[in-house]
Amino acid sequence: MENYKKNIADFFELTRAYSLLMSIAPWFLTFIWAQIYLPSPLSALLTLLGIICVHLGTNLLDDYIDVKKELKSGKALSEVDFGAINNKAKLILNGTYTLNNVIKIITALYSIAALIGIYFTIIAGAWIPVIIGITGILCIIYPHATKYYSGELIVALIFGPLLMSGTYYALCGLISTRILIMSISVGLLTAALLHTHAIMDWEYDCRVRKNTFCRLFKTKENAIYALKVMVWLAYINVIFYTMTGFLHPNTLYTLITLPIAVELFKSIKDYI
Repeated sequence: MENYKKNIADFFELTRAYSLLMSIAPWFLTFIWAQIYLPSPLSALLTLLGIICVHLGTNLLDDYIDVKKELKSGKALSEVDFGAINNKAKLILNGTYTLNNVIKIITALYSIAALIGIYFTIIAGAWIPVIIGITGILCIIYPHATKYYSGELIVALIFGPLLMSGTYYALCGLISTRILIMSISVGLLTAALLHTHAIMDWEYDCRVRKNTFCRLFKTKENAIYALKVMVWLAYINVIFYTMTGFLHPNTLYTLITLPIAVELFKSIKDYI
């Protein structure tokens, strides 16, 4: 039993499952929105499982690629150091999981997601493979996106418009303009989360010449200003479309998260 618990804990750490809120939150928002069409519980659970598999697989793929880059530079596995990025690829670097193990896990996670995608293509229609195809292309591009300061944009598109539109279509069989409008705010907040992480990893990213969107702003202070712009634009988008009647008035309940945004600004400033 103890070994079983340890294996589960190791898997969660390996795949950085603590970051799942990034994908579960937009899924939950879309799920609530879809209730007017009374989607089946099975469909809801399968969409969630597929999203979780893609998210964890992508987390692990990112670590795998970064470790391989370090090894190709001539370093031994024991010499790889990701600096201030706490616990990044920790279980790969300490030998708990070999790179072959990691590839097998990535393949298994993506395979489960692909099977779920095939299922929804059969029952919902052709938009599912289109959305999956675009997401897959962006995932392939992502490892190279940091050369062009666009990694955050790709992740924002995946966890915002693509995730929410795909989930809504799988559950309801419709592409919703309102969901797309809401997904813009979700995408902006996702980008803001990554941007915050990049501010914290500024020194390491500069050392390895990782071109995050954050580094476009030359200084941490400018990057914090950009963070505030992204967050405020997300809230302004919700307020504007609610006040114009495009979104339901209940959408304004999302504003209860504003104090958390303000606290983020204070926390990152204190960190710097």
